[in-house]
Amino acid sequence: MIKFSTSFFFFGGLASLFFSKPSSTAAALFFADDFAADAADECLTVETVQDFDLQTYISKPWYVQQQAENTYTSRDFDRCVTAQYVDKGYKTFWGYDIGVYNVAFSSSDNNDNDNDNASRGGDLCAFAMDESGGQLKVAPCFLPKWTAGPYWVVAYDEQEGYALISGGPPKYVDNNTDPICGEDGNLPCCKTGNGINNSGLWIFTRERNPSNGLVDKVQQIALAKGYSTRVLFNVDQSSCDGIVPDVVNGGNLRRRMALP
Repeated sequence: MIKFSTSFFFFGGLASLFFSKPSSTAAALFFADDFAADAADECLTVETVQDFDLQTYISKPWYVQQQAENTYTSRDFDRCVTAQYVDKGYKTFWGYDIGVYNVAFSSSDNNDNDNDNASRGGDLCAFAMDESGGQLKVAPCFLPKWTAGPYWVVAYDEQEGYALISGGPPKYVDNNTDPICGEDGNLPCCKTGNGINNSGLWIFTRERNPSNGLVDKVQQIALAKGYSTRVLFNVDQSSCDGIVPDVVNGGNLRRRMALP
């Protein structure tokens, strides 16, 4: 059975028409944040990357190694999670100029060749709020820019092949983890919300199966910046070759995303 609905799959608030919630609740959840928790003054102020090269960043696919569970990122869809981006070369009606394509498979379904078993994002768009600072916003292409959610590049190294992505700043103390955050490892760890916008945390790598220790390194970067890594769960990137379309490097999907 198809596992696809009109709810939203975001990377950092970026909606991608994903699984998780029925369409009747999607509109209400779209503007939701984690209202159950109070924003905490103890959380560190997070700075995103500087001198960010957006074109290099979107030039190749990214493979998700770990991600936080929230409204649009279910633990059930924990295989072959991939994020790809395309420079449209023009601005849409709402002013977006980047196409976004996310895909994930459910580990509970072994029929990898049946795309109905994949939760796929399409018709997503992004724009840069602060391009040199690695701060973007993403939403379905048919929605105006003011509805878009934050996509922060918190850490990025093209040579080492990793990126740490957050749906905005961490606002809420994670009371289920020890105060091991900050440069000295003695400050409270915080998390983003768990709604739609302003939620989520992801570890990306350029290699589907990165070298030993790379994910651990990015986790340490996250802790130093004040993010709780307890919220992350692993993504299985094994046996994924050939089942995820390559949007970045050409083909019909790239051409389709580039059309108005």
